[in-house]
Amino acid sequence: MKDRGVLRLGRIKGDGYGVQPRLRQHRSRVAQIHVLGRKAAALAAGSLCHKDPLASAVLGISKAQKAALAGALFLVVGLTWVAPVATTLVLHHVLWAFFAVSIAFRAFLLVLSSPPTTRTALPEDQDLPLYTLLIPLYHEAEVLDDLCKAIEALNYPSSKLDIKLLLEADDKNTIHAVRDHPLGSSWEILIVPPIGPQTKPKALNAGFARARGELVTIYDAEDRPHPDQLRHAVRAFAEDMAGNLGCVQAPLGYYNADQNWLTRQFALEYAAHFQVLVPAMACLGLPFPLGGTSNHFRASALRAVGAWDPYNVTEDADLGYRLGANGWRLGTITPPTREEATAQLGPWQRQRSRWLKGYIQTIGVHMRRPAMHNALPGALSMMITLGTAVFAALGHALFSMLMLGVLFLAPWTGTLLAPIDYGLALAGPLVGMAMLAMGAKRASLTYSLLDLLGATLYWPLHSWAMARAILDLVRRPFYWEKTRHGLCPKTPDVDFGA
Repeated sequence: MKDRGVLRLGRIKGDGYGVQPRLRQHRSRVAQIHVLGRKAAALAAGSLCHKDPLASAVLGISKAQKAALAGALFLVVGLTWVAPVATTLVLHHVLWAFFAVSIAFRAFLLVLSSPPTTRTALPEDQDLPLYTLLIPLYHEAEVLDDLCKAIEALNYPSSKLDIKLLLEADDKNTIHAVRDHPLGSSWEILIVPPIGPQTKPKALNAGFARARGELVTIYDAEDRPHPDQLRHAVRAFAEDMAGNLGCVQAPLGYYNADQNWLTRQFALEYAAHFQVLVPAMACLGLPFPLGGTSNHFRASALRAVGAWDPYNVTEDADLGYRLGANGWRLGTITPPTREEATAQLGPWQRQRSRWLKGYIQTIGVHMRRPAMHNALPGALSMMITLGTAVFAALGHALFSMLMLGVLFLAPWTGTLLAPIDYGLALAGPLVGMAMLAMGAKRASLTYSLLDLLGATLYWPLHSWAMARAILDLVRRPFYWEKTRHGLCPKTPDVDFGA
């Protein structure tokens, strides 16, 4: 990979292709800045889609998938025209079976999931490998100080850290903020020119191409990782006798969970996912959607599967299933990372619409070659997680209105659903709330019965985000909806407990 410049952090200026350094030493800083050339950025953007185009979202929906979707739609419309009652009943039974299996599987995971257990001692300094930290920043100047403090608080020798701040060439404010911040010799700043989609995974690929560590992890700008998290990951990989553990996921949570109703619901949702669902799936040996941060990889596993897909806007979910499809196992560790939850409905909706758009992309990509998922376990895992999220988001609002309409109008119309339908309608929320409660307990979140009941108002909001996700998938499939951070009135001190 060819660089345009290597220097000590100094004053910089921009041009049409990226950021050109003005070669000037700054005595108080020892971090280096590398301005990547266009070729390096093009490799970061296009490596996976050139090596294995079927594994990338760049192709969109394939011709075969379009034909299958069109055929299915034509069949449903035709059958509805010929036999509307029978067709409606068949569709009803198919959807009922899908959600019944999903709810039953989640109930099984709820029973299977167990609290973390005490394991062997953490490795000593002399046993620690070189660790690469990839930290993409975009319009994040306001949280830079807190980020640097959190990274410097990690219980890991700085001589064994390879920290890479990944910046975009058009983000002058963050570049200048980094320039003015004292950084040590373990830090390196990479500036990525605007080649290919301007997405987080493209920046990660650019950083990974220069990674020196045996292990690699990602942290976002607002992250506050547990100080011992890296050592726990090292221990997990050291205990992997089979040598096929490709990634371990640390649980994610929020330090501003009590800011308002929306952040409380978001925190409960994350607790259920990362404290209950993900550990149980890892216990079963099933792949699962990784979080966007605090996933710790073997560098060899990342290279083997082509790293991240810059054209998939949920590159984390895609990568988790791509690792599983290629024979790598996913695991979990217990030390958490705290993040900032979006506290306003507009930013929440935009973030959630990107996630749902990416889930659709990921399902489309991996269903091109379903046999790669070894076949049934991976496909089942994907449909239980991403598929359920997509279908539930499509139907939450409509289903809620339908149930309320039937219940309120029944005295006048006499219209009632079958008892089995009411049972499913009750089982879904009950299992969901049980997962929220268990996750909150493990994440040490305070919650009330009203918070759990409030989830029935939170879940239908996903339908609003889903509508936007579908429109976005058609109009701008690779557009990355940036979530702005640093909006919490005051970043609290994060207490990780004992």
